[in-house]
Amino acid sequence: MAHKFDLNLLRIFSAAYESQSVTRAAEHLDLTQSAISNALNRLKANVNQELFTRTGRGIKPTQFSDDLYQRLQNPLLEIESMLEGIEHFDPYSSTKRFTIYCHEAMFHPLRKNLDISLKDLAPSVTLMELPSNEQTIYDDLRDEKVDLVIDIGEPESCLFHSELIFKQRLNCITRQDHPRISPSTINKESYLLEQHATYDVTRVNLKFVDWITDEVLPQRTIYSEHKSLLGMIASVSYSDAIGVVPESLAQQYQQAFNLQLLEFPFATKDFNSYMISLSKKQNNKATLWLRSIILSTIKISL
Repeated sequence: MAHKFDLNLLRIFSAAYESQSVTRAAEHLDLTQSAISNALNRLKANVNQELFTRTGRGIKPTQFSDDLYQRLQNPLLEIESMLEGIEHFDPYSSTKRFTIYCHEAMFHPLRKNLDISLKDLAPSVTLMELPSNEQTIYDDLRDEKVDLVIDIGEPESCLFHSELIFKQRLNCITRQDHPRISPSTINKESYLLEQHATYDVTRVNLKFVDWITDEVLPQRTIYSEHKSLLGMIASVSYSDAIGVVPESLAQQYQQAFNLQLLEFPFATKDFNSYMISLSKKQNNKATLWLRSIILSTIKISL
C-alpha cells in the first residue's frame, strides 16, 4: 500500500513560512520546537527539496518554499474558514473575551460607545492601543493574541482581511491666540515657516504627515516629537508650534485645549481607518458578531 501523505505537515509548513521562525510556529500551533523541526524534516524528505535556510535566530524560505506556499495558501484558508464557520456563538450566553488593537484617533469614542453597546450582552471587549511596531501588530493578530485590529493602513498579506470603516480629513491645529497663523494666513509657505509638533509613527519608512500627504514636504523645524496624538495636541496648546491631527480628534479636544482648527494646506490622502481580521475567520460566528458590533458602534461614535 502506498504511503499516505500527512497533511498536517502542510499546516506546520505554512506556520513556519509565515512566521519565519521555528519558535513562533511552535507557539502558534501549541507544539514543541522539536515537533516543528521534525515535521519540516519529514516534509523536506517527502518533496526532496530544501525548504528553509538558517538566518540568525530565524529561518528563510527557499524559492521552492515560496512556490509551495503560494499554491497552498488559498486552499488552506478555505478549509480553515469552513471549519471556523461551524463554531456556534451566542452573544447573550457566551462569556468570550475579545481583544482589539485600536489606533489612538478612534480609541476613546469607540471605547465609550462599546460600553453602551455591550451593556446587556455576555461577551467582553478589551481595547488596547496599537503597539508601536507594525510587525508586532500583525504577528499578534496572526497568532490570535488579538481578535481584531483597527489601524490606519492595510496589511499586504492575504492572511488578513481588511475593511474600510471610517474616513476623515486632517486638520492643522495651533493654540487659539497664535501670533502668526489664522484661517486667513494659513498656506503652504506659512505652514512650513512654523515650528512643528510631530506625531512619531512611521509607516513604509515615512513619518506620519509625509505618509498621509500626497506632496513631498521639505524639511521642517521640529519643536517636539510625540508617540501619542494627545501628547502632541497638549504641546501645541501651550506653544507656537503647529500640528496635524485627524479632524475628529481636533474637534474632540478643541475646547479643552483652546485650539484653533485650520485647513491643512497640502493635498492629502483621507485619514482612513480599517478593521482587520484573519482571513480564515471570515465565517467564524464570534468574529462576525464582533465586526458587526464595531461597525454599529462606529456609526454612533464619530
